[in-house]
Amino acid sequence: MNRLDAGYVRNALARRRGALLVGDSATPSIVSRADAGELDILTAHPIRLIHEGRTYTAGDQADPAPRPQPRHRGRPAWVRWALERYLLLAETPARQSDIAAPLHTSQQAVSSALRRLGDLVVDSGDGVIARDRRALLEHWIDDYPGPGGQEFGWYGLADAREQAVTSCTVTDSLDLQPLVGGDVAADIIAPWKLPTSARVYVREPVDLTGDGFAPAPLDEATLVTCVPRDPTLWQLTSIGRAAGGGDDLPLADPLIVLWDLLSSADIDSEPAAQKLADAIVGAR
Repeated sequence: MNRLDAGYVRNALARRRGALLVGDSATPSIVSRADAGELDILTAHPIRLIHEGRTYTAGDQADPAPRPQPRHRGRPAWVRWALERYLLLAETPARQSDIAAPLHTSQQAVSSALRRLGDLVVDSGDGVIARDRRALLEHWIDDYPGPGGQEFGWYGLADAREQAVTSCTVTDSLDLQPLVGGDVAADIIAPWKLPTSARVYVREPVDLTGDGFAPAPLDEATLVTCVPRDPTLWQLTSIGRAAGGGDDLPLADPLIVLWDLLSSADIDSEPAAQKLADAIVGAR
């Protein structure tokens, strides 16, 4: 059986949302998400079923006590996750005050987030840097819940890049600050797979009817626009552009693009994600 980790869970839920996830064991972050009621898991070591936030073990009675619900688990760690992205995208060590500015937060908040990262980061004397870039990337992948928010599906006849260009033109004219993610951005940053769909993050919902698109279910859409819950997507775009190379399209930073690939059900998304991950780890 498989170990339930972030990558396996994303791929499984992309194929079938709401499915019971069965594995030999589960990482602590996946158990936490199950405890919060975000997903259902069944593991062999230990023998445990977590369903709708309730944990059932081999010795349980029929009516176990309810687990805490997600709304009681505190605020998402957007600053810490953005800090990890910053450290993975930055080419040189950075002082805490220099990190705080683009993240639109305080130096104290950065310092607190760094303490939570522990041995994954180190102060080199010239500033903070990742101790092991691969380890920090894997930690972020395992911990980050994704941008979240509202998604809207659209169907168009043009190729994926052209759909991204058109949607960006429309949304930019409405001052919705579009950021291209998914296949199209991955093909620009670390080419591997032929883009089959487009994904664009925007500040607010937009109606693309009449601009070459028709509304479509998400699983049939050729373009998805997303109003993310994560407020930090627009805060690292300048570093993302430097890491991803020049292009006319406004791109989400490479870490967000990587998350998009890891969440895709396309058969060639996994090797494309690996190529992008290698580019991020090797970026200097």
